[in-house]
Amino acid sequence: MNIKRPKRKTIMQLMMIVLAIFIIRAYQQQDLTTGQVPSFSSQTLSGEVINSSPLPDQGVLIHFWATWCPVCNLENDNIQAISKDFKVLNIAIQSGSDLEIQAHAEDNNMQLDNIINDQSGSISKLFGVKGTPSSFFVNTKGQIQFTEIGYVTTLGYRLRLWWAGL
Repeated sequence: MNIKRPKRKTIMQLMMIVLAIFIIRAYQQQDLTTGQVPSFSSQTLSGEVINSSPLPDQGVLIHFWATWCPVCNLENDNIQAISKDFKVLNIAIQSGSDLEIQAHAEDNNMQLDNIINDQSGSISKLFGVKGTPSSFFVNTKGQIQFTEIGYVTTLGYRLRLWWAGL
């Protein structure tokens, strides 16, 4: 039996793709905020005022997303599963009016009480967000423990939240 082995060219192309992904990811994460969570105050779609300082006694996942982001839409079920067990603050970046985001949230079975419309992009700038989805894992002391850009599985979220002690 003759087994075909990958050609050197194919292996090099795969390595270049992996390298490109890591370079893009490093670029997107270079300006992300670390340390203490930036101070901001905003209102959720349900009307609740959220202040980042002080954060609640429990940790929180601050998740930046957009209605126009296909990866964010793909990841939505993971975020909704996590929000059943952990405090999650969803921040919609430049995704239209409150009504447009509310319609999107209702179509995708999202809770309205934890969604902030960052229409101007001011909160995302505080965090240094350049790409969506972006997630910040904040511990009980208000320190950003981990950051992630791009798709994260439900298990990936749970492991990071567990590791951060949230």
